[in-house]
Amino acid sequence: MIIAISVPKGRSIVEFIVLAVFFCAIGIQMGFAEKNMNEEDFQISIDAQRVVFTTPPIFRDGEWFVPLEHFAKQLDLKVEYPEGTKMAVLCGGVASELCVPLEFRDDEKGAVEIGGMVYARPAHIAEPFSFEIYEVSANSLVVVQPAHLAPEFTLPDLEGTLKHLKDFRGKKTLLYVWGSW
Repeated sequence: MIIAISVPKGRSIVEFIVLAVFFCAIGIQMGFAEKNMNEEDFQISIDAQRVVFTTPPIFRDGEWFVPLEHFAKQLDLKVEYPEGTKMAVLCGGVASELCVPLEFRDDEKGAVEIGGMVYARPAHIAEPFSFEIYEVSANSLVVVQPAHLAPEFTLPDLEGTLKHLKDFRGKKTLLYVWGSW
């Protein structure tokens, strides 16, 4: 059944404009363009504790960069700058003998020096030391220490397909265990 309602043309145009303005305003509130990303918008938590940066992170080329030394300290990592080189070396983590170099350059794998401060992508600092990083939103990351992760295991689903716990990391997962004993 179709119902036709007669609305004066002038009123429908005004309603359309009001709706268009409303949806544009909602769109601006829900997300923000790269040029509008503010340091206050970016949040990182490590094991459910929010990291407060003394020097704010920066948004550059579509990626967030955090102050290297401050973030490394939050992860209990040491930062060294070998003399005569353009790199930083991170040491520590689960295997305290592990050291990872970060060269100062603008590509994906390095650190960047901006205004006398060294910045790096959070994943390049945390992942080599077995920290798990989950992107909650475009401006929010969660970092989990390896000691706080559930141990890895594999179980079959109802169809007999093997499922690995690591495939569900970063997702809300309900594990229902049933036994017939």
